[in-house]
Amino acid sequence: MDNPQSWNEVKNCLQVGTKLKGVVTKHFPFGVFVALPEVRFTGLIQISDSKDEGIMLPSDYPAVDSLVDVVVLGFKETGQQIWLDMKPSQLEQSK
Repeated sequence: MDNPQSWNEVKNCLQVGTKLKGVVTKHFPFGVFVALPEVRFTGLIQISDSKDEGIMLPSDYPAVDSLVDVVVLGFKETGQQIWLDMKPSQLEQSK
């Protein structure tokens, strides 16, 4: 990716299903925020998109500043967020 600057450039460069590495920046009860390389918009892993089975509890969240593998699920126009998934089944199927 050539360091896209606008929201539309990011949406055009990041294809749904693309596997990336990101750094966990924040924890919230509803999920985990992730900084992605060369992208100035935030990624979000929702609780439901983190485990194949069962419910992820806040105590199961990856540590802040840890590197995680994620898959692009889509884009949320409100707040310009990139929806991410870290379920093992999705990571195995990703490109």
